[in-house]
Amino acid sequence: MKKLVFLFSLFFLLTIHAQEKVLIKKTEITIPIGKKLILKPQIEENKIIGFEVTEEQNIIDKPDMMGILKNFEKDTAIDNSIDFTFCEAKMMNNSYFILKTIQKTGKKMTFKAKIRIKGSPLYSSTSIMPIGSNSLSFEQWQNNLDSIFLYDFELK
Repeated sequence: MKKLVFLFSLFFLLTIHAQEKVLIKKTEITIPIGKKLILKPQIEENKIIGFEVTEEQNIIDKPDMMGILKNFEKDTAIDNSIDFTFCEAKMMNNSYFILKTIQKTGKKMTFKAKIRIKGSPLYSSTSIMPIGSNSLSFEQWQNNLDSIFLYDFELK
């Protein structure tokens, strides 16, 4: 009986760590590595109070960060969309884990984030720079990450 309970517990823990689903709970988003999301935020008095997923994609290849920067075209559209891509990327023969953000709310957006290193059950706080509207933002880490938790969104 103990072996059965142990095997079930082990299977349960592995399932939790192998999570590949995006989770959205009101104003909190958990994104597993290898996902691109386009969201439509619900805004109330410069606070984001909820999200609607308008598009979700799996990212299989490692995008080239220099190529993304080179090909980014800033526009003036304000459609209240937020584009998050959390994946492994490359830059000059080095691999990084990145959060690419493009938001088109017409205001500067701030939020907080926690990252989880592969194999760890805990999330650690990390810094995120404010993101201007219609701008491209990269946050990068060298650690082998498996998910990122985003919360406390504000528009200024």
